[in-house]
Amino acid sequence: VALALTFDDGPNDRYTPAILELLDRAGARATFFFSGAELEKFPDLARRAAERHEVGTHLHAHDRAKVRTRLAFEEELRRSFEVHERILGKRPTALRFPFGDPGIIRRADLRLLGLTAYHWTFSSEDASAFEPTEIVRHVVPRLHAGAIVLFHDGRGPGSSRGPGSRRPTVQALPEVLDAVAARGLRAVTLRELFT
Repeated sequence: VALALTFDDGPNDRYTPAILELLDRAGARATFFFSGAELEKFPDLARRAAERHEVGTHLHAHDRAKVRTRLAFEEELRRSFEVHERILGKRPTALRFPFGDPGIIRRADLRLLGLTAYHWTFSSEDASAFEPTEIVRHVVPRLHAGAIVLFHDGRGPGSSRGPGSRRPTVQALPEVLDAVAARGLRAVTLRELFT
């Protein structure tokens, strides 16, 4: 019985290593949706994540406008594929749209490109949390078999303490992982969850 923990917007040299360490300590696996632009900045970190976890694409830039036309989407995807192939040695098969917004892109279009788009069952709300307790209170009661939980490891806009900081995510994760185990669940990759 399993669920999937997913992390968007990275890799980030400050938060991703801490998240990877916590996942490894708990024997948990996850799916990371890396943007091509961030992956280029931290290739060694991306390779480290890919050793044990699933890595999907969050497109090249975190830009909602890139799904408004087919041409913009194809160019954005091409850039992302190129970076993933160069750094990780393969094209991703999992995609998460920025902000979860597919724009005009249809599932049939993605299948032709060998991609599966994944949304989430619920968000950890870590993008707006100032304290780890906010994340824990939001996530733990909602944990259930088959859930896809959205977290962030990449830095968003905001201060080093407030929204945009992923420190609360890192601090909340041990309690979330303990709650996963206490419910008899396993944290697995999306590929594992759906096979």
